[in-house]
Amino acid sequence: MIEEINPHHFYNQFEPHVPQSNDRIFMLKEDQAAMMTGRDGLDFPRLAELMLSSAETETLIFLFKIDEEAYFLYEKPIDFPFLHWFPISQFRQLKPNYLAMAGITAVQLQCWRQSHRFCGVCGQPLQDSKRERARVCPHCGRIEYPQIAPCVITALIDRHQNKLLVVQGHSTGRRMALIAGYVEIGETLEQAAAREIAEEVGLRVKHLRYYGSQPWAFSSTQMMAFVGELEGSPQFTLQAEEIAAARWMSPDEISVNPDPFSIGHQMIEHFRQGCL
Repeated sequence: MIEEINPHHFYNQFEPHVPQSNDRIFMLKEDQAAMMTGRDGLDFPRLAELMLSSAETETLIFLFKIDEEAYFLYEKPIDFPFLHWFPISQFRQLKPNYLAMAGITAVQLQCWRQSHRFCGVCGQPLQDSKRERARVCPHCGRIEYPQIAPCVITALIDRHQNKLLVVQGHSTGRRMALIAGYVEIGETLEQAAAREIAEEVGLRVKHLRYYGSQPWAFSSTQMMAFVGELEGSPQFTLQAEEIAAARWMSPDEISVNPDPFSIGHQMIEHFRQGCL
């Protein structure tokens, strides 16, 4: 999955850091990221390559570290002949994995910063905290931290037929997916999983068990994955606004996926292998 970057290590702790010449710099605009093409494929530019002035360098925003290398955000994107602008969806194919993880996490933090420019209480401009990753109101003292939305995703299995229910959302094209949705106020994760299944395909689930989790920066989401068994009839009714198509599939009908990008695709592959 995208966050599995061994042997590299992702450090998301906030820390004061002076930009170094070899640190990578993110520049993002209109759902596109500035990247350069090298011998090993796409990469993010380094500070030395951008030749920023001292004043411009002081405006760089520390994001995180991977191993001993720091990553910064430059919020005033500039064009260079050696840079090309690629849609952030390109991060799905970016290799090695740690670059993809860095890219989507940078996008998540930039989106949070853009949506928290002003205080929601008094309307004053927010400032960056000097001691933690937060936006602070100098007028009323309100603190805004990066927000993560809890989301459940469920592999629904018909044990009588040994089939997995896969769906296609309107936004996912032909990609196979599992039923997923955001957790509502006042419900447990298990209740959210059962509600999403009932709403999207009109089915009931039993014997829910926790599978694992995954940070999903594309939507600032924390995915909590479950495996559940079908209760009752397998006849489904689609929620047309959310689901374009659905299908019960046996293991031999599912294509091999040697490098699952998401926890949902990992579960589909594990079902194909008979491990779910």
